[in-house]
Amino acid sequence: MILVTGPTGFVGRRVVEALTSGGHPVRALVHTPSHASVLSPFDAEIVEGDILDPQSLARACEGVEAVIHLVAVVRERGSLTFGRVNYDGTRNLLEAVASANVRRIIYVSVIGAGPDPAVPYLHSRWMAEQEVERSPVPHTIVRFSVGFGEGDEFFNVLAAQVKLSPLVPVAGDGKTRFQPIAVEDVARCLVGAYEKEDTAGRTIEAGGPAYLTYDDILDLIAETLGAKIVKVHVPVSLMKPAVTVMEAVTPRPPVTRQQLKMLNLDSTTELDSVQKAFGFSPRPVSGNIGYVSGIGLRDAFSMNLGFMPARIRDH
Repeated sequence: MILVTGPTGFVGRRVVEALTSGGHPVRALVHTPSHASVLSPFDAEIVEGDILDPQSLARACEGVEAVIHLVAVVRERGSLTFGRVNYDGTRNLLEAVASANVRRIIYVSVIGAGPDPAVPYLHSRWMAEQEVERSPVPHTIVRFSVGFGEGDEFFNVLAAQVKLSPLVPVAGDGKTRFQPIAVEDVARCLVGAYEKEDTAGRTIEAGGPAYLTYDDILDLIAETLGAKIVKVHVPVSLMKPAVTVMEAVTPRPPVTRQQLKMLNLDSTTELDSVQKAFGFSPRPVSGNIGYVSGIGLRDAFSMNLGFMPARIRDH
């Protein structure tokens, strides 16, 4: 039995699908029972629990052979801070895993996770990695670049900006590099991390088959939408006041102050990282983001005002 935390999210539902289709029994730790319906097509055992509730984690880990840990927040909301969810939640899970004699934990992290507390999100992921490495339970840490696919936030939010106006604001010089990887390929990597014994004890970085700058990604989205755009590069210092206001008055602003801090940090690794670690070639962005065409003008208005339509991203 493999326990998957965060199974109803953007990555999690693909991981559950990939595991069950491969014949692996799955237990899905669901925080909000009403969200469990997205897992109904798959043969997974549903258990209710919370990464911040040690007792529920202890119950979820009973009889489990391995855990794939996906729960993390990229936006802080009230008490759901980077420190509590990304770090404390991982520590809670590791204690439950050790007590239940689970044989393996696979921790899903991000490229760029590091010790600099000036970037709290990346710092929280790095701190969690340190706890995983100190745990007595054999582990694999897989760090990914930005993911894309139906229901993603990064590409869809950029597409909403392109859809709304031919003048697209860009924080900074637009030269920050990413290595986008398809969410289905992320799931395939995680199944491989579980199945391949030689991944034990390793930290693996994984990205797509090409380096793309922020500007490159906007151009690909515009091409997909058949739009002509003019990118307006704005110094990050000038965007901070507007972003601060958006955070104060909208539930889900297109960008947060913490995300602004990361816009000048590359998210890349070796181009053949997936091939070397998992034995397959991930798909490119070009030709595989047709889903952004589903964003209508009304959706674009809503998303730029900080309201994400559930039909675009339901998690």
